[in-house]
Amino acid sequence: MKKRKLTIIFIFIFLNNLIFTNLYSKIDNTILIKVGESLITSLDVRNEIVTNLVINKKEINQENINNSKQFAIKNLINKSIKKSEINKYKIEDYSKKDLQKFLERVAKNLDTNKNELEEIFKLNNIDYLAFIEKHKTELLWNTLIYNLYRNQTNVNIIDIDNEIEKTKENKTEEEIKKLKKELLYKKKEEKLNLFSRSHFSNLENTISINFQ
Repeated sequence: MKKRKLTIIFIFIFLNNLIFTNLYSKIDNTILIKVGESLITSLDVRNEIVTNLVINKKEINQENINNSKQFAIKNLINKSIKKSEINKYKIEDYSKKDLQKFLERVAKNLDTNKNELEEIFKLNNIDYLAFIEKHKTELLWNTLIYNLYRNQTNVNIIDIDNEIEKTKENKTEEEIKKLKKELLYKKKEEKLNLFSRSHFSNLENTISINFQ
């Protein structure tokens, strides 16, 4: 873990002297980090930084770029770790509906629609497909966690009934059934989120991360 922290510190020092002084100048695609068998390049970092600024409606200037570097690198490392585990288990299924909803939310936040979102990426010289693949990785990761831990997400029905008992006054039978279903889903999701964080933490502490 200590080695990993030192590696990331070296990366930040190196990046501060990288080619971000002039963001739109020609950038050599240099390998910066090796995460297991995955490689993270300078173009990956630049793309992640500018993407985060654009979708959060922040100005693309040197100060914001510098402030975004640490967050961008962490995101790319996390994605590489997850992708490695996804490939290990050969996970291919994910919710295409959730992917579309995500793109629609991003587009709405930028006061546009999904069809014009790609054009915004082109205008800012950033990779739209990489953006989609990043969220697709998150959805594949969700599938992986569900497959691994779904048998450990049992919820105590008595606890659910006790919660409903406190709020069921003036509710119809149909409303109570709906509430019970929502609470069951919420409790299971909470358990899956705990398993997700735990599983990722174990991977993070064992995978090799090297500065090139």
